[in-house]
Amino acid sequence: MLDLIIKDGKVVSPEAIMDIDIGIKDQKIVMIGYASDMPKAKRTIDANGKYVVPGGIDTHTHYDNPPFNGVKAVAGFYEGTRAAALGGTTSCIDFAIQGQYNTSLPMEIIELRLKSAEESVIDYGLHSSITKATPEAMAQIEEIINFGIPTFKCFTIYRKDGIMADDAVVLSTLEMTKKYNGMFGAHTENDAITDYNIKKALQEGHNEPIWHALTKPVLVEAEAINRMLYLANAADAAFFDFHLSCKDGLEMIKAQRNQGKPVYAETTTHYLSLTKDKLEGPDGINYICSPPLRSQEDVEALWKGIADGHVHTLGSDDVSFTNKQKLSMGTSFNVVPNGMPGSEFRMPIAFSEGVSKGRIDINKFVALTSANAAKIMGMYPQKGVIQVGSDADITIIDPEIEKVLSVEDSKLEVGWNPYEGMCVKGWPVVTVARGKVIVEDGEFKGTKGAGKFIKRKLHSDINSRLIV
Repeated sequence: MLDLIIKDGKVVSPEAIMDIDIGIKDQKIVMIGYASDMPKAKRTIDANGKYVVPGGIDTHTHYDNPPFNGVKAVAGFYEGTRAAALGGTTSCIDFAIQGQYNTSLPMEIIELRLKSAEESVIDYGLHSSITKATPEAMAQIEEIINFGIPTFKCFTIYRKDGIMADDAVVLSTLEMTKKYNGMFGAHTENDAITDYNIKKALQEGHNEPIWHALTKPVLVEAEAINRMLYLANAADAAFFDFHLSCKDGLEMIKAQRNQGKPVYAETTTHYLSLTKDKLEGPDGINYICSPPLRSQEDVEALWKGIADGHVHTLGSDDVSFTNKQKLSMGTSFNVVPNGMPGSEFRMPIAFSEGVSKGRIDINKFVALTSANAAKIMGMYPQKGVIQVGSDADITIIDPEIEKVLSVEDSKLEVGWNPYEGMCVKGWPVVTVARGKVIVEDGEFKGTKGAGKFIKRKLHSDINSRLIV
């Protein structure tokens, strides 16, 4: 007997839409075909009129994050992953950042982060973030990759916070990750230009939220992307750009990809749906994040980049602060904790702003929210695809449901919603994680601690050719 059958839905992959049924047993997809040909199941879900897609993979979360600007976000791994599950996400990748703990050894930081992640309701992985290329840290990169954490992130900003990696650290990390079949990525912003702009703005008496964007113009991000691409070329290694927000950066990435360079880009929900105008509103302080929100031209460029295949994955970059926390260090833009909640609305907004509005088709939606992440991040075909043998991570989306988002919709209890008033068409109604229904019709049915660590291994050609 099967544990679950999902029938009569439209099953979607990046390449096709199929009218087929899915049989699930012991956490895996074991049959694909017609329910009438399958053994009986303990439960059958009728997905008629709905899309059945691979469970979402969030490539960028910050749950139980150490304090930023002296303030700790409210969402731990339980709260964050519960919200993610309610939005159709079944796996996430968080961070273990060197420089944020009392130890400088990356493996010890990973062990601390994995302990925190034991509360997760969905499966999870980690990116290792190298900030200091000490001999001891570099010596652990092979061990980290073999442990199942093959992706790395450096920060090209936040020198004062002790987590910025200078160019020597970047180059060392690129060389070592390539050597052991890992992949290097970066948060790309120029620290020196930002610092100069902030000091100048403050001297001139500017401290309003909009100055966060004005002191970090596109130049700040694009220069850092250009430099990281150059260093990646010098090391003959792959590069992954975390939370791409601007058209100029996209054009550089596109140019490299057109030459066959193994370069990949992630964007986030807020860069696809919000603009810097939010920073000029009465609650503008809440919208301070890095890189900052951009123009509508940048929003449209990112959507075109997704449609053209040059933007690959979608993260939430979830860092959930209450309004009180945002104000706790003062009201000047330069002291406000950076970040916004977003896990629970990642897939609904991508579907609504993308598929429902005709910017991308449903196949590209699946690639963006799940399949590409699985392939690039070393989880495929365990995750990111509906096929026999894969984990039964499945999201069912009703394309006709319409909602106007409000603070009441948010399960993260931060007291505000960055997408307040947005009309969303298309909503996840069922989330299945490794064969268990953990969300149904807006009700969370999962279990704290049910998530498992995803031991990842990258494609053997990740550093030599484009794999998506």
